Amino acid sequence: MAQLGMASPLAFDYADHQGVIAEMRGKRLFFVGGFPKSGTTWLQILLNAHPDVSCVGEGHFLTALAPRLSDAMKQYNAFINHKNHEVLQDIIGFPQIEEPQVRFLFVSAILLLMGATAKARAVHVVGEKTPDGFTNLPLLAELFPDAKFIHVLRDPRDCTVSAWFHNQRVNAAATRERFPTLGAFAPYAMTLWLDTIAKWERFAAAMPGRCAVIRYEDLTTQPAAELARLLTFLKVATASETILDCIKCGEFDRLSGGRKAGVEDRGSLFRQGLPGDWRNHFLPDHDLSCQTIANGTMVRYGYGA
Repeated sequence: MAQLGMASPLAFDYADHQGVIAEMRGKRLFFVGGFPKSGTTWLQILLNAHPDVSCVGEGHFLTALAPRLSDAMKQYNAFINHKNHEVLQDIIGFPQIEEPQVRFLFVSAILLLMGATAKARAVHVVGEKTPDGFTNLPLLAELFPDAKFIHVLRDPRDCTVSAWFHNQRVNAAATRERFPTLGAFAPYAMTLWLDTIAKWERFAAAMPGRCAVIRYEDLTTQPAAELARLLTFLKVATASETILDCIKCGEFDRLSGGRKAGVEDRGSLFRQGLPGDWRNHFLPDHDLSCQTIANGTMVRYGYGA
């Protein structure tokens, strides 16, 4: 038991964990995602400031938890299969873990993690935000058939610049080894953005009523109206005072430690906070390559020249 990280067997309360899972299944769940650096963290902060919404951190359920859980179960099954056939031989062997059981473990882990905070246990609406968490939307929708999904959309050129500086901040050496310049990074990022949009559009078309899109630019210019629209989508109160309180919690100078929007700090998660910054960093050929790759989709979402 110590290898599972528990001080003693008595530290684990099975009934309590079952209670959390049952309680969370009764919540209205939602997931926020989009192309990285689209403003998902900002939206998360705005939503979490609502008194009846909990949405904190990043779970990386599909991108980190699911593959590791799957690998662990495959290794376990291989071990049991070896024991059953090579060691026990004619004795009735032990059953192996099957796909429904793996899914049960996965969903249970997600619900326990989403219900790990006091606020999540207290409110009616609980969300999770992982920027690249929409890797396999159909699976997420199948596992949580009543959940809703919010896609944060942003001009891919701004996403590219923001991601470039973010990667420089997190791991500059590895970034420059793979992409020596912003010009080398831009076509790669644009292709991924286009793929993200295509997957979302297919998913949203198959899930009417469960999906909402919000543009970063609209949230910047008309935060009250856009936030009210999303809160209505999540079926929580949209009183003007509540919305104003949420907006205050997400103000750039508060998040950045006092900097005004547009004042850049490349060492901060909240680098500069205004749309259109790509114009300060793109060369003409950068923009041309982006337009060549995704012009139709960009124009369709209002991201022209």
